[in-house]
Amino acid sequence: MATNDHLLVAALDFGTTYSGYAFSMRHEFKTDPMKIHANQAWNSGGRALLSLKTPTCLLLNDKKQFIAFGYDAENQYADIVMDEKQDEYFYFHRFKMNLHNNKNISSEMFLEDILGKPVSAVDVFSLSIKALVDHFMNSVKKQGTGVKIQEIQWVLTIPAIWTDAAKQFMRECAEKASIPPEKLLLALEPETASIFCQYLPTEKLHGADQSFAMSAEGTRYMVADLGGGTADITVHEKTKDGRL
Repeated sequence: MATNDHLLVAALDFGTTYSGYAFSMRHEFKTDPMKIHANQAWNSGGRALLSLKTPTCLLLNDKKQFIAFGYDAENQYADIVMDEKQDEYFYFHRFKMNLHNNKNISSEMFLEDILGKPVSAVDVFSLSIKALVDHFMNSVKKQGTGVKIQEIQWVLTIPAIWTDAAKQFMRECAEKASIPPEKLLLALEPETASIFCQYLPTEKLHGADQSFAMSAEGTRYMVADLGGGTADITVHEKTKDGRL
Protein backbone atom coordinates (compact mmCIF):
# COMPACT_ATOMS: atom_id res chain seq x y z
CA MET A 1 0.00 0.00 0.00
CA ALA A 2 1.36 3.42 -0.94
CA THR A 3 2.15 5.89 1.80
CA ASN A 4 -0.70 8.21 0.77
CA ASP A 5 -3.33 5.47 0.43
CA HIS A 6 -4.60 5.84 3.98
CA LEU A 7 -8.36 5.87 4.55
CA LEU A 8 -8.21 8.29 7.44
CA VAL A 9 -5.85 10.32 9.61
CA ALA A 10 -5.90 9.80 13.37
CA ALA A 11 -4.22 12.34 15.64
CA LEU A 12 -3.25 11.41 19.19
CA ASP A 13 -2.92 14.22 21.73
CA PHE A 14 -0.81 12.71 24.50
CA GLY A 15 -0.85 15.46 27.09
CA THR A 16 0.70 16.05 30.49
CA THR A 17 -2.62 16.03 32.33
CA TYR A 18 -5.18 14.98 29.71
CA SER A 19 -5.10 12.97 26.48
CA GLY A 20 -7.44 12.28 23.60
CA TYR A 21 -7.71 11.80 19.85
CA ALA A 22 -9.44 13.10 16.75
CA PHE A 23 -9.68 11.80 13.19
CA SER A 24 -10.57 12.86 9.67
CA MET A 25 -11.86 10.58 6.93
CA ARG A 26 -10.09 10.95 3.59
CA HIS A 27 -13.26 11.33 1.50
CA GLU A 28 -14.68 13.91 3.92
CA PHE A 29 -11.49 15.97 4.02
CA LYS A 30 -11.62 16.44 0.24
CA THR A 31 -14.97 18.23 0.46
CA ASP A 32 -14.70 19.76 3.94
CA PRO A 33 -11.29 19.94 5.70
CA MET A 34 -13.07 20.98 8.91
CA LYS A 35 -15.01 17.73 9.08
CA ILE A 36 -13.08 16.41 12.07
CA HIS A 37 -14.38 13.80 14.49
CA ALA A 38 -13.36 13.66 18.14
CA ASN A 39 -14.24 11.10 20.76
CA GLN A 40 -16.86 12.49 23.10
CA ALA A 41 -17.40 9.40 25.20
CA TRP A 42 -14.69 9.64 27.84
CA ASN A 43 -16.95 8.94 30.79
CA SER A 44 -15.63 10.18 34.11
CA GLY A 45 -17.67 7.66 36.03
CA GLY A 46 -19.35 8.90 39.19
CA ARG A 47 -19.04 12.54 38.18
CA ALA A 48 -21.49 12.02 35.28
CA LEU A 49 -19.31 14.04 32.92
CA LEU A 50 -18.69 13.34 29.24
CA SER A 51 -15.36 14.78 28.15
CA LEU A 52 -13.36 15.23 24.93
CA LYS A 53 -10.26 14.11 26.83
CA THR A 54 -9.34 11.68 29.56
CA PRO A 55 -6.69 12.03 32.30
CA THR A 56 -3.20 10.83 31.37
CA CYS A 57 -3.20 8.20 34.11
CA LEU A 58 -2.07 4.58 33.88
CA LEU A 59 -2.84 1.68 36.21
CA LEU A 60 -0.84 -1.57 36.17
CA ASN A 61 -1.11 -4.72 38.27
CA ASP A 62 1.67 -6.18 40.41
CA LYS A 63 3.12 -7.89 37.31
CA LYS A 64 3.29 -4.50 35.54
CA GLN A 65 0.52 -5.50 33.16
CA PHE A 66 -2.08 -3.06 31.86
CA ILE A 67 -5.32 -2.64 33.80
CA ALA A 68 -6.73 0.76 32.86
CA PHE A 69 -6.01 4.21 31.45
CA GLY A 70 -7.64 7.60 31.94
CA TYR A 71 -10.79 8.02 33.99
CA ASP A 72 -11.01 4.24 34.37
CA ALA A 73 -7.53 4.14 35.91
CA GLU A 74 -8.32 7.11 38.14
CA ASN A 75 -11.55 5.62 39.45
CA GLN A 76 -10.19 2.10 39.92
CA TYR A 77 -7.14 3.37 41.79
CA ALA A 78 -9.38 5.39 44.12
CA ASP A 79 -11.17 2.15 45.03
CA ILE A 80 -7.84 0.36 45.46
CA VAL A 81 -6.65 3.03 47.90
CA MET A 82 -9.91 2.76 49.82
CA ASP A 83 -9.22 -0.96 50.19
CA GLU A 84 -5.59 -0.18 51.19
CA LYS A 85 -4.21 -2.38 48.40
CA GLN A 86 -2.17 0.29 46.60
CA ASP A 87 1.09 -1.58 47.26
CA GLU A 88 -0.14 -4.29 44.88
CA TYR A 89 -0.46 -1.89 41.94
CA PHE A 90 1.44 0.72 39.95
CA TYR A 91 -0.25 4.07 39.31
CA PHE A 92 1.24 6.80 37.11
CA HIS A 93 0.10 10.34 36.37
CA ARG A 94 1.78 13.48 34.98
CA PHE A 95 4.67 11.27 33.83
CA LYS A 96 5.08 13.05 30.49
CA MET A 97 6.97 15.80 32.33
CA ASN A 98 9.87 13.34 32.72
CA LEU A 99 10.76 14.03 29.07
CA HIS A 100 11.03 17.80 29.58
CA ASN A 101 14.57 19.10 30.05
CA ASN A 102 15.86 15.56 30.59
CA LYS A 103 19.30 15.05 29.09
CA ASN A 104 19.43 11.34 29.91
CA ILE A 105 16.46 10.04 27.93
CA SER A 106 16.88 6.48 26.68
CA SER A 107 14.94 3.27 26.26
CA GLU A 108 16.66 2.02 29.41
CA MET A 109 15.26 4.69 31.74
CA PHE A 110 12.73 3.99 34.48
CA LEU A 111 9.85 6.00 35.91
CA GLU A 112 8.63 5.91 39.48
CA ASP A 113 4.93 5.55 40.13
CA ILE A 114 2.99 7.58 42.69
CA LEU A 115 4.51 5.48 45.50
CA GLY A 116 8.05 5.55 44.11
CA LYS A 117 8.05 2.06 42.58
CA PRO A 118 10.01 1.83 39.29
CA VAL A 119 8.71 0.63 35.93
CA SER A 120 10.34 0.83 32.50
CA ALA A 121 9.59 4.24 30.96
CA VAL A 122 9.07 2.64 27.55
CA ASP A 123 6.41 0.36 29.03
CA VAL A 124 4.61 3.23 30.78
CA PHE A 125 4.47 5.40 27.65
CA SER A 126 3.78 2.61 25.16
CA LEU A 127 0.97 1.10 27.23
CA SER A 128 -0.61 4.54 27.56
CA ILE A 129 -0.38 5.22 23.83
CA LYS A 130 -1.74 1.75 23.09
CA ALA A 131 -4.72 2.48 25.33
CA LEU A 132 -5.54 5.48 23.12
CA VAL A 133 -4.98 3.46 19.95
CA ASP A 134 -7.18 0.59 21.15
CA HIS A 135 -9.93 2.97 22.24
CA PHE A 136 -9.86 4.63 18.84
CA MET A 137 -9.86 1.34 16.91
CA ASN A 138 -12.81 0.07 18.96
CA SER A 139 -14.64 3.35 18.35
CA VAL A 140 -14.29 3.25 14.55
CA LYS A 141 -15.14 -0.46 14.55
CA LYS A 142 -18.46 0.33 16.23
CA GLN A 143 -19.14 2.81 13.44
CA GLY A 144 -18.82 -0.01 10.92
CA THR A 145 -15.84 1.38 8.99
CA GLY A 146 -13.83 -1.84 9.14
CA VAL A 147 -10.59 0.13 8.81
CA LYS A 148 -7.34 -1.63 9.68
CA ILE A 149 -4.53 -0.10 11.69
CA GLN A 150 -2.17 -0.13 8.68
CA GLU A 151 -4.73 1.83 6.63
CA ILE A 152 -4.49 4.80 8.99
CA GLN A 153 -2.04 7.69 8.95
CA TRP A 154 -1.17 8.19 12.62
CA VAL A 155 -0.08 11.58 13.93
CA LEU A 156 1.37 11.95 17.42
CA THR A 157 1.73 15.55 18.58
CA ILE A 158 4.78 16.52 20.64
CA PRO A 159 6.07 19.76 22.22
CA ALA A 160 8.28 21.90 19.99
CA ILE A 161 10.88 22.25 22.75
CA TRP A 162 11.58 18.53 23.02
CA THR A 163 15.05 17.25 22.23
CA ASP A 164 15.78 14.78 19.44
CA ALA A 165 16.24 12.11 22.10
CA ALA A 166 12.75 12.75 23.49
CA LYS A 167 11.24 12.65 20.00
CA GLN A 168 12.99 9.37 19.20
CA PHE A 169 11.84 7.95 22.53
CA MET A 170 8.21 8.77 21.74
CA ARG A 171 8.55 7.24 18.28
CA GLU A 172 9.86 4.00 19.78
CA CYS A 173 7.01 3.95 22.30
CA ALA A 174 4.40 4.56 19.60
CA GLU A 175 5.81 1.75 17.48
CA LYS A 176 5.77 -0.57 20.49
CA ALA A 177 2.12 0.44 20.94
CA SER A 178 1.38 -1.30 17.60
CA ILE A 179 1.49 1.77 15.32
CA PRO A 180 3.26 0.80 12.05
CA PRO A 181 6.46 2.90 11.80
CA GLU A 182 5.81 3.78 8.14
CA LYS A 183 2.38 5.13 9.15
CA LEU A 184 3.59 7.30 12.03
CA LEU A 185 4.19 11.05 11.93
CA LEU A 186 5.46 13.12 14.83
CA ALA A 187 4.07 16.64 14.58
CA LEU A 188 5.02 19.69 16.63
CA GLU A 189 2.06 20.92 18.66
CA PRO A 190 2.25 24.63 17.70
CA GLU A 191 2.63 23.77 14.01
CA THR A 192 -0.42 21.51 13.99
CA ALA A 193 -2.45 24.22 15.71
CA SER A 194 -1.23 26.74 13.15
CA ILE A 195 -2.11 24.52 10.18
CA PHE A 196 -5.56 23.92 11.65
CA CYS A 197 -6.09 27.68 11.90
CA GLN A 198 -5.51 28.04 8.15
CA TYR A 199 -8.87 26.34 7.58
CA LEU A 200 -10.82 28.14 10.29
CA PRO A 201 -13.42 30.72 9.25
CA THR A 202 -12.23 34.02 10.69
CA GLU A 203 -14.36 35.19 13.60
CA LYS A 204 -14.17 38.94 14.00
CA LEU A 205 -14.97 41.03 17.03
CA HIS A 206 -16.84 44.28 16.58
CA GLY A 207 -14.37 46.90 15.39
CA ALA A 208 -11.68 44.37 14.38
CA ASP A 209 -9.64 44.75 11.20
CA GLN A 210 -11.86 43.26 8.50
CA SER A 211 -8.90 42.66 6.20
CA PHE A 212 -7.28 40.11 8.53
CA ALA A 213 -6.97 36.61 7.10
CA MET A 214 -4.91 33.72 8.44
CA SER A 215 -4.02 32.54 4.94
CA ALA A 216 -2.84 35.89 3.56
CA GLU A 217 0.83 36.25 2.63
CA GLY A 218 2.83 38.05 5.31
CA THR A 219 0.28 37.39 8.05
CA ARG A 220 1.91 37.13 11.45
CA TYR A 221 0.18 35.56 14.39
CA MET A 222 0.89 34.00 17.76
CA VAL A 223 -0.01 30.47 18.85
CA ALA A 224 -0.33 30.04 22.62
CA ASP A 225 -0.47 26.46 23.91
CA LEU A 226 -1.36 26.61 27.60
CA GLY A 227 -0.93 22.99 28.66
CA GLY A 228 -1.10 21.20 31.97
CA GLY A 229 2.67 21.13 32.45
CA THR A 230 4.10 23.88 30.24
CA ALA A 231 3.03 26.97 28.33
CA ASP A 232 4.44 27.32 24.80
CA ILE A 233 4.16 30.52 22.77
CA THR A 234 5.16 30.50 19.09
CA VAL A 235 5.05 33.29 16.50
CA HIS A 236 4.44 32.32 12.85
CA GLU A 237 4.47 34.20 9.56
CA LYS A 238 2.82 33.09 6.31
CA THR A 239 5.41 33.24 3.51
CA LYS A 240 4.95 33.85 -0.21
CA ASP A 241 5.10 30.16 -1.10
CA GLY A 242 2.40 29.34 1.45
CA ARG A 243 4.73 27.96 4.07
CA LEU A 244 5.00 29.01 7.71
